Amino acid sequence: MKTTLMMLSMLLTLPAFGQTMYKCPNPIQGLPAVFQQKPCEQGGETVEKKQIKSTGSAMMSESAKSYLADVESQHAEQAKIDDEESKRREALNVERGKVRAAEEQAAAQRATARAIWATGRGR
Repeated sequence: MKTTLMMLSMLLTLPAFGQTMYKCPNPIQGLPAVFQQKPCEQGGETVEKKQIKSTGSAMMSESAKSYLADVESQHAEQAKIDDEESKRREALNVERGKVRAAEEQAAAQRATARAIWATGRGR
């Protein structure tokens, strides 16, 4: 539910980027002000937009860059471990399939041997 609300609020605010916003009084007393893209009908004020700072590498401290590099290397290492584990499990499943096939073949050979034995004893 929280994710849905967050996504909805992000989608509703996307058209507001790069445009003038207006803070208008709510017609129902006691409710918060209404923000909209068109000028208010009754009073209101223009909202000053604040520049959002970039989190790019030029704005980051050395410790933050180091931390992000460590996190990225941990993610890469975990991805490598996950990939190796996936390959190991796949190989294990192949071997299990071979065992099942061998067991089925042995069961079929036993059944054939029993049938041959039964026909030979009837004579």
